Amino acid sequence: MEATTAGALDVLLENNRDRRALDYLMATCGLSRVRAARDSLPGRTRPYISNIAKVLGVTVPDEVVITPREDGRRQLAAIRQMLTSKLVIGASKSRPQNNVNAVLNTPQNLTNEVSSGN
Repeated sequence: MEATTAGALDVLLENNRDRRALDYLMATCGLSRVRAARDSLPGRTRPYISNIAKVLGVTVPDEVVITPREDGRRQLAAIRQMLTSKLVIGASKSRPQNNVNAVLNTPQNLTNEVSSGN
């Protein structure tokens, strides 16, 4: 969780969606209205961007909060790379290290031993 100080706003931003929503509120309502809404949050209401939007009576449009396709692809590629590297690391840990019996007991080696009389 991250707090931003856009003009000392002290708003809780948890992800890029929240950042885009804050940018939208700042562009449509202005810093002074957003700050006033943040300051007027009732009681122990935490300063999430959704709570500030409610106080302002503003609905952030879907095209603002939905992750852009390019960002989504970039995030998926990063996740795939992370999973692939974990699979490779996990596979290398589960392989027998210097297991001579695994090599000696292959069908080809057993056939060679029988035919050579060993």
